[in-house]
Amino acid sequence: MKMKKAVYLFLALLLPVCVFLFLRAFGKNEFAVKPLYTEELPLASRGCNPVPRLPYTIPDNVVQDYTKDQDSLSVIFFGLLKDEAANQFHRVQEKLTGEGISVSAVEDTAAHMTLVRCVFFLEDPNNVVLFDRSGSIRGNYAAADRDEIDRLLTEITIIQKKY
Repeated sequence: MKMKKAVYLFLALLLPVCVFLFLRAFGKNEFAVKPLYTEELPLASRGCNPVPRLPYTIPDNVVQDYTKDQDSLSVIFFGLLKDEAANQFHRVQEKLTGEGISVSAVEDTAAHMTLVRCVFFLEDPNNVVLFDRSGSIRGNYAAADRDEIDRLLTEITIIQKKY
């Protein structure tokens, strides 16, 4: 009877080890941050033109205004950055310096509010947008929320596949 228990115990310990080794040898850990608004239309705000097609992309002139030629991703903080939002903006700027990612802050004006609502589809409390060079919106975030900015930085790492 003791021999039978020993065999069962050995198999019970061997099975997880075999699964771990199999996954380690043949598995891949890949994550993806899919662009927003590829299958569903964004909820357009009042006074905005309807979205012409799916997947939605930001107009080329807007992409060119907020990116540099070599940048693969752009992060824009909209609004007056005070207290925690300003701290998070500086944190993102420091972290992404030299990474080929443009980080900018845009204060509220009437023209920018139209841009925020009708092009980037940001709704309160979100006032940060991440988009790529092709004009696909990759995410929107709340600047004053540290967890949201952590998510932004993590998603940038995933998009660049540096994990």
